[in-house]
Amino acid sequence: MSTNLMNDAAQALAVSGKGPAFLPDFKPSTVGTMGIELELMVLDRLSFDLFPAAPDILRVLDKHDKPWVHTPEITTSMLEVATSILSSYGEAAEQLEHIRATVQRAAFEVGASVSGGGAHPFQRWNEQRIYPKERYFESERKYGYLAKLFTVFGMHVHIGAGSADEAVRLCAWLTQRAPLFIALSSNSVCWQGEVSGFCSSRSNVVGAFPMSGIQPHDFRCWQDFRDYFARLAGFGIVNSIKDFYWDVRPKPEYGTIELRVLDTPLKPVHAAALACYARELCLEFADQPGAWPANGSRELYTWNRFNAARDGVDAGWIDPETGIARPVAEVIRSDLERLGRRSRDPGFAKAKELIEDLMRDGGQAGLLRRHLASGGGMNDLARFASEIFEAP
Repeated sequence: MSTNLMNDAAQALAVSGKGPAFLPDFKPSTVGTMGIELELMVLDRLSFDLFPAAPDILRVLDKHDKPWVHTPEITTSMLEVATSILSSYGEAAEQLEHIRATVQRAAFEVGASVSGGGAHPFQRWNEQRIYPKERYFESERKYGYLAKLFTVFGMHVHIGAGSADEAVRLCAWLTQRAPLFIALSSNSVCWQGEVSGFCSSRSNVVGAFPMSGIQPHDFRCWQDFRDYFARLAGFGIVNSIKDFYWDVRPKPEYGTIELRVLDTPLKPVHAAALACYARELCLEFADQPGAWPANGSRELYTWNRFNAARDGVDAGWIDPETGIARPVAEVIRSDLERLGRRSRDPGFAKAKELIEDLMRDGGQAGLLRRHLASGGGMNDLARFASEIFEAP
């Protein structure tokens, strides 16, 4: 058996809880390449409640020859799709549209609809079913009701880091700006049938997991992470990289860092734009070799994160480097103007326009709140979000 296959097998056993703790070596990658993962809702076409038809949709998708992949998620009303390796906004937008159209047709074949959004407006966690896969059964044994409570829907962005040591450094920098992505993507205004008072109710769920949070500020190289992993594994706290529910984490088997804080956008094209914003930030950080954030305060990060989840694009953000408080929208616009001057991506101007659209009138959260205020109920809100996602 090849080394890669042996590593894959060891990783699979570790993730399922059937084997010893395993951390793969960091795979070399190209700085600034990107991949996008979207967790999608599977909905009943009549009630627009969550519908446990993901296994049926997956079987339909198995018949398609395509450059992207589809996988189950922890409950049977969830579906995950992931792009191939991308290098520009244009590539991302094109592939995400192909994903949207293909998944929509597959869902229609089994009597379902699909939708973006960070949290279904009225589903009940106790009614969800764990997907029949050993990894997910292990999660249910380990986390109890939290496994079903984790029926929330996020967008993850992978950015090529180049090397293991650089991944640790880029994680530190991108973590500081992660709350900006919570604000921009926020669209989960309801939770378990109630108006939550948050623009992103999804963002509050992950904090219940023991290894949530952010990368320790004192890490300076990959060996620091390896030592940390080994120490926690020795206590039985972690068994694989998937046990780290950090907002930004290294992903050694891909050679990337992974931004994990976003609600799944209502429109796939917005996902492409947000991924490109994260990519351009990482390229900017990569051009400052040896530089590290001066302030890794968890309390400050937690405060910025809370404000972003509660207030969305109308939130405030305290710059960890300067201590100056500024509106999130002002910080994002400043970033986009600066990054636009240095970007080599011909589609980044379009990505900027789409991000500006996400900041208008309270963003996606504002759109959904206005729909509720106009008289639409929870079922109608789920239908409305699904129609937005399924529109070409």
